[in-house]
Amino acid sequence: MVMASLIALQLATATPALPPPFTELPPQVLEPGQCALFLWDRASGRRIAMLSRTPLQLRAIIDGRSTDLPVAASEGEAVLGFAPVSRFRSASRSFEVRLTILPATVGGAVVRDGSLTITEADGSAVVLPVAGLAGCPQ
Repeated sequence: MVMASLIALQLATATPALPPPFTELPPQVLEPGQCALFLWDRASGRRIAMLSRTPLQLRAIIDGRSTDLPVAASEGEAVLGFAPVSRFRSASRSFEVRLTILPATVGGAVVRDGSLTITEADGSAVVLPVAGLAGCPQ
């Protein structure tokens, strides 16, 4: 009984929960030629967001709902159509994505490091370290 409790505790602590307001983004189906950049939360290893290139938007499960937010601003030289800094807004939050995007040797790109900052209407913010992959299925 004690051993089972220890194993359950270890499993529960092995995969940290995503911070509010996010839940894991389910697998997404891309049409041929549609490009996307997927982001994973470094702490939990869970997929938390997808940036689509056309139109440029952020898709995430926020407060339990699938949400697509159009880009409000972007900065820097794009790699595969994705800027190193992009900002998105909802009615109650702003989201800033900062990425170091490296072109891959065989198509696509890798997000070596990055962050997703979620700022609430009251000014409080959470910064999530992220990693990611970008690609365009043929």
